[in-house]
Parts: sequence; structure tokens; C-alpha cells
Amino acid sequence: MQITDFKAVILDYVTRDQSGEIIDSSDNDGYLTYIHGTESLIPALEAALAGHQQGEKLSINISCDDAYGERDESLVESVPLENFPGVEQIEVGMQFQTEMEEGVPFLVTVVDVDDQAVTVDGNHPLAGKELRFELEILEVRDASSDEIEHGHVHHDGAPCQTH
Repeated sequence: MQITDFKAVILDYVTRDQSGEIIDSSDNDGYLTYIHGTESLIPALEAALAGHQQGEKLSINISCDDAYGERDESLVESVPLENFPGVEQIEVGMQFQTEMEEGVPFLVTVVDVDDQAVTVDGNHPLAGKELRFELEILEVRDASSDEIEHGHVHHDGAPCQTH
């Protein structure tokens, strides 16, 4: 069966940056599952998977512009420590949700901390990186109506616990 819209897809994967360093893999986070055509993946990756079928092995390169974009240094900001009330210890790597001026939620990552301020980065952690996906298509099947409604693949016929 080919990957087309509203197919449930299960992938074994390794994601590498342009230097070949492993960023993520099925070994760390389990298989990648998604419903094709529902914008669950980077659009360029989803487009590259269209038409392929179960059993295929692929290597797909995605430019940073087609992945998470270039880094925007204006999204790195030093924020006074008192802007984090109730947080006892702030460490590099922690993430916080804030709001943009329009009230849109925005995720930032702590990149530096001192006794006066916290430096946060609003860029996606993979911004500015070209990505290579090494994939094996393990399964392609029609997504159930429940999966389409919930927006994700259900495993082993188990009912969805998040809805």
C-alpha cells in the first residue's frame, strides 16, 4: 500500500544533522507514527514520503529552510530572574511557555543563567540545521475514523487514552 492522505504510517528512523551526528532515533523515542496528509510532520518530509510503500528504506535530506528555518538571533533574549516567580532553580535546557504580544503561546529554552538574568532562546532547537532522515517504512494502512478524528495513530487496537 502506498503512502497517501489518511494512511496510518509507522516508520523506523534516525535523524542526523549536517555533520552526521544523530539527533533522534527510534531507539530513543520509539517508532515515528503519523497520519499522512494531516500536517503532522515537517511538510517537506511528508511530501517526500508520499507515494512510497511499506518495506522501503529511504534517506531524505531536508534543508534548514524546509525544516525549522534559519536561526533568528532576535529570538534570544536576556530576561530578569524575577520574571520567573515560583521557580526555585532554573537550569540550562529547561523550557518555559510564554506568550507573544498577540497572546499566542511561545516555547523558549534556557541557554544561560546567572544570578541576575536568564537567557532564553525562542528558536526551535533544530533551527538552522539541515536534516537527514534515514527511514524504513514499517507499516502503511488505512487510518481508522477514530485515528483521523484524534489526529494520531492508535497502537494495537487500544482505545485512545488522551481524548
